[in-house]
Amino acid sequence: MEKEFSRRRFLGRVAAGAGVAAASPMALALANLSITPAGTSLTAHRAGYETSGEVLNSESTGLLTDERFRVGAQFRMKQFVQKGADPHDAEAIFRTLPNLDAQPWVDAWTRLAEPLERRGAETEAQGKHAQASQAYQQASFYYGIAKFPVINHPAKKAAYKKCIETYLKAAKYFDPPMERVTIPFEGSQIIGYLRLPKGVSKPPVVIATGGVDVYKEERDTTDILDAGMAAFNTDMPGNGECPLWYTPDAGRFYSAIIDYLLTRDDVDAKLLGIIGRSYGGYWGGKMAYVESKRIKAAVQWGGPTHYTFQEPWLQRVKEDKLYLWSLLDSMIYANHVNSYEELLQQAPTMSLKTEGWFDKPAAPILAMNGAKDGWVSIQDLYILLESGEPKAARVYPEGGHMGGDPGAGKLAMAFLKGKLA
Repeated sequence: MEKEFSRRRFLGRVAAGAGVAAASPMALALANLSITPAGTSLTAHRAGYETSGEVLNSESTGLLTDERFRVGAQFRMKQFVQKGADPHDAEAIFRTLPNLDAQPWVDAWTRLAEPLERRGAETEAQGKHAQASQAYQQASFYYGIAKFPVINHPAKKAAYKKCIETYLKAAKYFDPPMERVTIPFEGSQIIGYLRLPKGVSKPPVVIATGGVDVYKEERDTTDILDAGMAAFNTDMPGNGECPLWYTPDAGRFYSAIIDYLLTRDDVDAKLLGIIGRSYGGYWGGKMAYVESKRIKAAVQWGGPTHYTFQEPWLQRVKEDKLYLWSLLDSMIYANHVNSYEELLQQAPTMSLKTEGWFDKPAAPILAMNGAKDGWVSIQDLYILLESGEPKAARVYPEGGHMGGDPGAGKLAMAFLKGKLA
């Protein structure tokens, strides 16, 4: 308690200008960084953030007030806190970093991860496996923010390696257990995390994928398990450990996963679904066509299909501030091109309309998104509904990217469970 009081008091002094002349912005950030006290729930920290006005309302510097970054910084800080970051530590970083240069960003979040990683090792050595798993998982979470949004810099690639390493240490104690699966593939390998629900013999299985900036270590699949289905969690083409880039023919990656799942006797891969989120929602929709005979249900959640890949939308994304970084940079990385000009040439080749998929047979599809999504055009959902076989859809009229509705996940699980029963 005393430690928490002292840290808050020091934050107040910094906000008021005390000691600023004696320390650089980065030094002030480091002075304020700390880890979640042992035995304190992350939920309690999130609740404290949501009910306290001091985080966003106090006078600040750096990313939080620089007009180039302010809107996106406030959005990302809140998002990270909601996912489990300590609110005061997160504010210290966003308050003091002057820009988005990769090395200082990685260094700041790594300094939060390292003590948790050490705590994980210490508690694991003491046989306190539940505590070790929690500490390792929180360390992995911070390393994941350090590599955010994509691993397009050596420091971010190094942070992602630590994200994987600590995640796998945490996963040794998951309940239900997690199996790290490797599948030989075109001279490389597919890596996925397979978990089976408790008390279900040979359950249906769902491939979970997606997100241009959310990798498999950051994706929680307990919603799939809770619905009585197995989850095969994997990176989409163009991110994480996927051996393929985000190109029109990369669907063979998922076909190889299906081939593998059909060889297992602990899941029923003849009852197979796929859920793709965000930029990876594209693969949820596309694979419903490519594998229309083997996939029984697909969720295309906030993903592009046609318009998002065209120049008018890509020009519009140039003006976006909410993403904080440039979303175009993340797309450039995933699509494996070198510039915006190259993206303008490559992105349209991804269009399901241009490829002629819309009038072909498809597995049942549920498409969901918010009408006010500024990153993926809502028109991509509508065009999906305008041809071919009937599809289910849910549009959130006031919602942004992926709808922003807490009930959307339950809707997706109900759809998959109903089709795979």
